[in-house]
Amino acid sequence: MTIYLSFIFTFFTFIIPDAPTGKVIIERSIEFHDPNNNWVSLQAHLEFTESRPDGEDRHTSIEIDNIRGNFCLNREVKKMHVQRHIKLDSCFYNIDEYDQLTDKEFEQFKLNDERSFFMRNYYLYLWGLPMKLTDKGTRVEEKVKITKFDSKEAYEVKVTYDAKTGSDIWFFYFDPSNYAMIGYRFYHDLEKNDGEYILLEDSELVFGLNIPKSRSWYTHQDSTLLGTDILVSFDEIEHQHL
Repeated sequence: MTIYLSFIFTFFTFIIPDAPTGKVIIERSIEFHDPNNNWVSLQAHLEFTESRPDGEDRHTSIEIDNIRGNFCLNREVKKMHVQRHIKLDSCFYNIDEYDQLTDKEFEQFKLNDERSFFMRNYYLYLWGLPMKLTDKGTRVEEKVKITKFDSKEAYEVKVTYDAKTGSDIWFFYFDPSNYAMIGYRFYHDLEKNDGEYILLEDSELVFGLNIPKSRSWYTHQDSTLLGTDILVSFDEIEHQHL
């Protein structure tokens, strides 16, 4: 399988002299996914089913309030609703709407600010792509390659980050016909072929945003399926932490 992946990802890869630059491709992809610049003012409640090969489906919902800078994560754990709320740079928590939690509960459910900010950044980054590729600290390589990704011809754009922002190396893949993002992959160490690749399928129009409906995660080394995240539904935001 590793040889097969190498064939898919590298054999057909070559630089196109007259291709658009990396920044131009990202700009055009943003025009496809967010034609009316709705991401910056998005206020939405999103419901996900997150399946894992060795476990039961996990049910997660998030609330994104990009106007006020607030974020909420609600995850069903052992039939309890564990909620993380972030208002600007402050975190607070509850379980089944009860906020007088014990030290044991904080530890059991990893309810700490470092973890909460990580989760917020994780969901905002993945579900905010490709718009998040214009964030401060993002370095987009100008030279573009064309390759095969998931058996589809695609533009490949390499992205790295300033040291304070992140250390992973990312490659994003775009449909040359309309600049839709069709997948991406990242490495912690390129020489070790570690990291994962992610396939995007279908799409959902969410308050003017063309968002991928399904994301499936695989390891680079042996194409092991790590999980699939599916957008089940969306609605208006439920609370705003006034």
